Amino acid sequence: MESFIRVFKSRDLELFEFLRNRNVVSYIVIEDTRKPLSHEDKKIDPFCYMNEEDIDEILNVFKISFVSDLELNEEDSLFLKNFFNDLLNITNLTTMIFKNFVVKDLYDNEFRVDTIPFFKRLLECVKSDVNLNENEINDSSWMYLSQD
Repeated sequence: MESFIRVFKSRDLELFEFLRNRNVVSYIVIEDTRKPLSHEDKKIDPFCYMNEEDIDEILNVFKISFVSDLELNEEDSLFLKNFFNDLLNITNLTTMIFKNFVVKDLYDNEFRVDTIPFFKRLLECVKSDVNLNENEINDSSWMYLSQD
């Protein structure tokens, strides 16, 4: 059986676990960058084929990263892309960028899974601009952080 668990939510960041038979297959990091495509983003497919005027119309980018300790098979990767593509509301002013990250030692560290230090490590792995400050986050109100 496959399922998703949202393990963290804030204004610009959501973290999910994708589970199969109660085992984590991948962590999903969704960043709402609240900014247009970067110079580097414009070089990736499909943006590298678009004209500059169309690219300049994009005002916001969602970066969706799949992080696992093993390479996702094509079926899982496609399933995750389709699921999160349908989950997010995308308009002609927004776009998504999907990336896969394999972190061999994802679970081989001193951090307990599903804790702020582990989440910070996930963000480092995907080279995120989001900064989680442990002192500002109350574990009991994770699900309410976006209600500002």
